[in-house]
Amino acid sequence: MHFVWSTLAVAGAVAIGRLLNAITPFPNVSMIFLMAVLLPAVRFGIVPAIYASVLSFLAYNFFFIEPIHTFTVTQPHELLALAIFLFVAVMTSALAGRVREQARIAVNRMRAMRRLYEFTRRLSGLATLDSVAEGAASEINISLNRPAVVLLDRDGDLVLSAAWPPEDTLDSASMTEARRAFANDEPGGSATALLLTVPWFFVPLRASEGPIGVVGIAPGSAPLDSEARALLDTLAGQAAAALERASLSREMVNARTAAETERVRNTLLASISHDFRTPLSSILGSATSLLEYGDKLDAKTQKDLLEQIKHEAQGVDEMVRNLLAITRIDAGALELRHDWIDLREIAERIVNAARRRGVHRTFEINCPEDMPLVQADATLAEQALGNVVGNAIVHTSDTTTIAIDAAIDQKSIAVAVTDDGPGIPPQSLPHVFDKFVQARQTTGIRADGGQGSGLGLAIAKGIMEAHGGMIAAQSPYRNGRGTRVTLTFPRGGAS
Repeated sequence: MHFVWSTLAVAGAVAIGRLLNAITPFPNVSMIFLMAVLLPAVRFGIVPAIYASVLSFLAYNFFFIEPIHTFTVTQPHELLALAIFLFVAVMTSALAGRVREQARIAVNRMRAMRRLYEFTRRLSGLATLDSVAEGAASEINISLNRPAVVLLDRDGDLVLSAAWPPEDTLDSASMTEARRAFANDEPGGSATALLLTVPWFFVPLRASEGPIGVVGIAPGSAPLDSEARALLDTLAGQAAAALERASLSREMVNARTAAETERVRNTLLASISHDFRTPLSSILGSATSLLEYGDKLDAKTQKDLLEQIKHEAQGVDEMVRNLLAITRIDAGALELRHDWIDLREIAERIVNAARRRGVHRTFEINCPEDMPLVQADATLAEQALGNVVGNAIVHTSDTTTIAIDAAIDQKSIAVAVTDDGPGIPPQSLPHVFDKFVQARQTTGIRADGGQGSGLGLAIAKGIMEAHGGMIAAQSPYRNGRGTRVTLTFPRGGAS
């Protein structure tokens, strides 16, 4: 087709030259034939342009050099003019063809750079190994217009991680060649002289510490040229870098998770060791006294020791229940048994229990008598509200007033526990619902949100979130003092 258009260009030059000669003598008809040479050179390249140059030389001689309609040249200067024309035409076509080829190469390089930039930008936004492998296979398929696969090293063996178009398996010969290319860290397959029968060409994915997999492409209708091979190597290098980054990111997350787990474990062990030692020492001391001196102690002393054992055992039981509760919350295994409950009744029960334990605080319950019921787990709701009240008791003095009031609207009931104690330090307030947080005031009074282990408010938060509600803390609440913790229960139960 290129030579047909070149022939038509020369024919057009002949027609234009004859038309001009018919109108008026035109001494530089050869210029028209140079245009007929330049057009194929710019449009089709150097070979069609040289063909047009030779054809123009013959046509110029046949139609415009005396004697016309023959290829005979009678005048020496005409022969020289034809030779110069042929030389100029060939040189012009060669230069125009080279410029066209350089322009084509520049355009292809620009497109390759753009594809490489888009490839790198897309992979940089992917976080997991599978997503990076899928993105790499897709982009290599688009860039080279050939099917592509990505195989990654998983526990010492190559596994097909991504393919585009989607592919579930490779034949055994291709997998064997992929493993060989990976093990030897060198290309292998159809584009090499080693194994021409394999329908895939594999290139290793090289990371800083060695190959992490291979990328394979199907041969297609034509073998890879040097430019496509260079592009494939570049794409494979970018894919390997993105895969290594995703692997390092995963390792960092795992390391951070392991460090956090270790920190929580150490904190939990330290907290349990400290919080269990005191009541167990008291229980052990009281029991030892009863065993060794029971017959020498009066009835009142024996009763006091037994009550002390009971009280400390109840405290240990409460801490164990909190530990079990936070474990269930973290595991997502908190089971709710919904029922219609009266939050005012629960608040009164919590306050009465505190008074029976000898807590010297002034309690005020300001909830309406006809307070609506809410649908919630009665045991867990009482534990959440009890932890908040216990928190107020732990970090306030005997002269403190603790008030429990309720705000009711159409969708929720908010129960607030307010004290006029010293409050929570500003730096600790954002963390009061975290596990194992034990804020301390300058007065030495502990604001730890629970039974000494820093779990009480964290458990309350987990319970409220399981019910579809929320919990919030405000400190200072009034006149630069006090803390207010609000538990908001949805009227219709958990969402």
